[in-house]
Amino acid sequence: MATSASRTIKSAHRVLEILEYFDQDRRVATVMEMSRTLNYPQSSTSELLRCLTRLGYLHYNRVRRTYSPTARVALLGAWVKPSLFRGGPVLSAIDEIAKLTGETVLLSTSSNYVLQHLHVIHGNNESALDAHAGDQLSILHSTQGRLLLSSYRNEGIRSAVHRLNAEEADLSRHVRVAELLSEFAVLREKGWAIDQDRDGVGCVAVMLPVGRNMDRLSVSVIAQPAVIAERGQEILDLLLSRKVQIADLHQEEDGVEHDSSNVVKMPETIKIASYRRHFA
Repeated sequence: MATSASRTIKSAHRVLEILEYFDQDRRVATVMEMSRTLNYPQSSTSELLRCLTRLGYLHYNRVRRTYSPTARVALLGAWVKPSLFRGGPVLSAIDEIAKLTGETVLLSTSSNYVLQHLHVIHGNNESALDAHAGDQLSILHSTQGRLLLSSYRNEGIRSAVHRLNAEEADLSRHVRVAELLSEFAVLREKGWAIDQDRDGVGCVAVMLPVGRNMDRLSVSVIAQPAVIAERGQEILDLLLSRKVQIADLHQEEDGVEHDSSNVVKMPETIKIASYRRHFA
């Protein structure tokens, strides 16, 4: 028992040191680089990095074989000393949207081509839906996931869909690429989506502008389908107004002209982890 406990403590210590490694160097790193710098066995370093990637804390570049932190790492301590750390435009906007709508608001990203909720503010309405930070959903069968996936170029989308279809055992959930690309052409132009009822959940989602060193993110409001049917346009207008404010702040902070395009290149060769595996 003592040996097992000591191994757990050692693993937890190493996870924190890996995250601190990125905080100090602020760059991507290979398994070998981290193993040498932190003086860890290469096998256990590789295992820890793969685990953190599956959980959505690290991004793995298959081409360069490097790891880098995702936006989920940046949000880990956002609740500590809110006057210091919660003053950023994104989290402030989420708090305000939840207060004004009374519904649950999500900040989400596509981590290894799985939709993951990074930050959740629950609505104060009695009928507000429940969600949790860290929840992972299919990128093809969620409103936020399809919106994020639409932001990539068609060649990347085709590769992603073919791989995801191959990993999906339920044939009724397979997606036709041609139909998806037609839908994505519209989503890409708008940069937002309203879904009144997808598996019993209504959703209004908006893609956030890309800032320097920032993952592709969406902000969404989820609610009962009847709520979205009645208030969908009102909620969309609120989200779009906050998106403009965030874009202006990005432009001021980065000192560059804001790119209003909703299309980005796939960052690397596709690597897709089935969302079902993350619940094991």
